[in-house]
Amino acid sequence: MRGDNVLLRFDATGARPSIVAWHVAARPNAGRPAILGIVADPAVLRDVFARIVNQNSLLPPSLAGDSRELLAVRVSTPDGHELFASSPGWSQYRSETALGHELGDLRVHVALAGSAADRLIIGGLPRNRVPLLIGLLVVTAGLSILALVQLRRERELVRLRADFVSGVSHELRTPLAQIRMFGETLLLNRVRSSEERHRSLEIIVQESQRLTQLIENVLQFARVDRGTAAVTPSLERLDPLLHDIVDAFEPLARSKRTTIVRRIDDDMVVPVDTGALRQIVLNLLDNALKYGPAGQTIAVECRRDGDVATIAIEDQGPGVSDVDAMKIWDSFYRAAHEGSAAGGTGIGLAIVKRLTEMHGGRVRVERGARGARFVVELRGARREHSANPVRAASAGA
Repeated sequence: MRGDNVLLRFDATGARPSIVAWHVAARPNAGRPAILGIVADPAVLRDVFARIVNQNSLLPPSLAGDSRELLAVRVSTPDGHELFASSPGWSQYRSETALGHELGDLRVHVALAGSAADRLIIGGLPRNRVPLLIGLLVVTAGLSILALVQLRRERELVRLRADFVSGVSHELRTPLAQIRMFGETLLLNRVRSSEERHRSLEIIVQESQRLTQLIENVLQFARVDRGTAAVTPSLERLDPLLHDIVDAFEPLARSKRTTIVRRIDDDMVVPVDTGALRQIVLNLLDNALKYGPAGQTIAVECRRDGDVATIAIEDQGPGVSDVDAMKIWDSFYRAAHEGSAAGGTGIGLAIVKRLTEMHGGRVRVERGARGARFVVELRGARREHSANPVRAASAGA
């Protein structure tokens, strides 16, 4: 017994199921409590539940109107025997609760009509999830592929930078070793004639020029990479600038028995940054010297086509393949040379392209008569008449 609580139990042990309910009432001045109870058919409870559902609005009228049209209520025993059902319809939007031990652990199930779910469920009904799952799978696969591509690019970039550091170290070591060797030769007075002394000094100057050019390339590349590189074009005579640049490169060309021929018009001026132009031409000459054979002839041409000044440098090397033609302007890329990668840092042509574009021009590579022909186009050129004589073409020894 549980004091004054009303206990309800569904009994299915007999021939007919029944509802047993009793009330325990304490009597004053009596030693024993009074027990009042009934045994009834379960249909009695159906009428009770129907009155409760009809007389009480289970939803706010402002939201749903008549709740009897929107909600279906069912009451069942713990073992699943149905005692009451307000409607034969049912839906997937349902909930369940237990009435407690005092009421026989009856289960109350409430279901929301599907036609009202759109109005009452925040965000609306969940749609078919198959397209959503397929979309998520596609997005996941795309992100995975993107991550793998990015990881591969990062690894390639790390490798290229490592090769760049190795190439720069090698390029620095070679001229430094030459300078040190011939400097020690002169210091210890191991030369046998004035010609050897002159030759040693000439090699020191040549290697110093190579070292200076390499350092200028690395510094310029760092400025371009950081976005701090700048050019200040001014109107300049192009022929004396080109002759001075080629003159400075002549000693390096002679060290590889290379001849440089010049076909430079002397009647044009163009807005150009002289320092940037020097680096552009020296990098193209160095590239021609590096990829061409010893004893070759390098042609340096300059002409005007309308308002465009065209500077072309052609070597007699193996040329540039169609595949390499698209990649040689990328940083750290070095084209194959006689079955192996050529020496260098892989930044020379990238600097050429960037500096040319900063002048508003363009650069391209094409097939020459025997090797590769690199062409730089600068806009704003015009004719200027001059009384200075045309410099004759010169050749290296």
